[in-house]
Amino acid sequence: MYLSKTIEVIKNMPEVKGAYFLPFHIDHTKNFKGAENDSKSFSFEDRVRHMDIQSKCGPSITAFVGNTPVAIFGCVIMWHGVAEAWSIFSEKARRYPIAMTKSAISFFDTCEISFSLHRLQITVNSNDKRALSWAKYLKFESEGLMKEWSADKDDTFIMRRV
Repeated sequence: MYLSKTIEVIKNMPEVKGAYFLPFHIDHTKNFKGAENDSKSFSFEDRVRHMDIQSKCGPSITAFVGNTPVAIFGCVIMWHGVAEAWSIFSEKARRYPIAMTKSAISFFDTCEISFSLHRLQITVNSNDKRALSWAKYLKFESEGLMKEWSADKDDTFIMRRV
């Protein structure tokens, strides 16, 4: 359903030397080293299942370096004009901070335009200082703290892009 919009998003992604983007497919998770986490509530299989479900609710892409998937970006269209963005990175993606940041900005910009979004939101674990500072760099601002929002009962910031 969202494949044509996903292809439109990919066409607007920046050129990154040694990297390329494809529409997300569940098979991309086979070699993806970003779905593992330290959550007590979610297994690797749970994370993969969640990515697959989310990918059916809006555009989602996989970033590759060489033949290795290093990041997955998605946007769940909640209703007309409103979406929630999500992303997951492998440690290898963190070796390319400028490329991943440019990619995220392009992905979010293109989703906002393609879907006529007036609101794009994310949730960020309040204990993840690196993710919070990256979200702010991507022009998200915090709207509030959601107590015990995550499956592990962690507090999470709701942030929207301005």
